[in-house]
Amino acid sequence: MNILKNSAIALTTCALSAGIIFALPQQAKAQDYGSFSLTPGFLPDPQIGTGMSGGGRSTSDCGYVDADNAPDHVLTVNEGFSYLRAYVEAPGDVTMLVEGPDGRYCSDDVNGLMPEVSGAWPAGTYRIWIGDFAGPSQGTYRYQLFLSEYAE
Repeated sequence: MNILKNSAIALTTCALSAGIIFALPQQAKAQDYGSFSLTPGFLPDPQIGTGMSGGGRSTSDCGYVDADNAPDHVLTVNEGFSYLRAYVEAPGDVTMLVEGPDGRYCSDDVNGLMPEVSGAWPAGTYRIWIGDFAGPSQGTYRYQLFLSEYAE
């Protein structure tokens, strides 16, 4: 009789645990060099992209990035955001170059050595490069790009 009772308790515990696990919000799966299409209220938040920093094109303000016609990520903003935060985490000093309908932005060392561009983002297409200052023959850094509607 103890075996049946213990089995029932174990089965109930597993079922409850599974329910709790399924009830937790799912985080976005990281996309190497992925594209994003976002509308305010998107889920999951944050959206995450990954890749390697740097490239063969030298910029005057944002270090080395990939070619002009080869952004690391393309973000399509379907409806303007009153606030959107794009930030990067990496094990070394990286930059973020964003070109969109409202201009060109280079970000470096906003959060320690990490770049961030945040604020209002009008609707349109944004090309995003994650760069570094190491140069094309030097090492690069594995990074994560986060897109979120939350300030922190």
